[in-house]
Amino acid sequence: MKLVRYSQRLRSDVEKDKNNIYIFTDNCDRSSGKGVIPDDSSYSKRFGKTGLHYPSVTSANIRGLENAFPVTTQKRHVPRPNHFEGNWTDDDFEEFKKVIDADFEAIKEACKKFKPKEVRFPSGGILNGLISRITFFRTPLLYNYIIQKEIELRDFKV
Repeated sequence: MKLVRYSQRLRSDVEKDKNNIYIFTDNCDRSSGKGVIPDDSSYSKRFGKTGLHYPSVTSANIRGLENAFPVTTQKRHVPRPNHFEGNWTDDDFEEFKKVIDADFEAIKEACKKFKPKEVRFPSGGILNGLISRITFFRTPLLYNYIIQKEIELRDFKV
């Protein structure tokens, strides 16, 4: 599977690009920002939630699009300035693995279904550490687990 990085994209550009799958970082609340995600979207249905939103900044600005899939790097959404209260820790490892495994399985299923040219990750990576703070030093278990899942995805054959 060809994995590449993408620069912050306009939501409308990603929506029009039916040849590629886009990955964004997400939170377990599946909502933040003011943009409305339709309740009948596959994203809302997948997570069994209604009234979801997407932000105008961060890679989650593509949340809810049919060709956009989350990697859940934030335990819950907490608005700034206290957003670090929503971070995963290594104490959450078992719960984290379940969420991340489901995320990557959904990405693989989408690859089988859509057969994209590329799977595109945010240019800063899903481990940019700016919001989630998943780093080798702070959360080595979580960090290494996501790296392992990225390698598995890279090696995944459609």
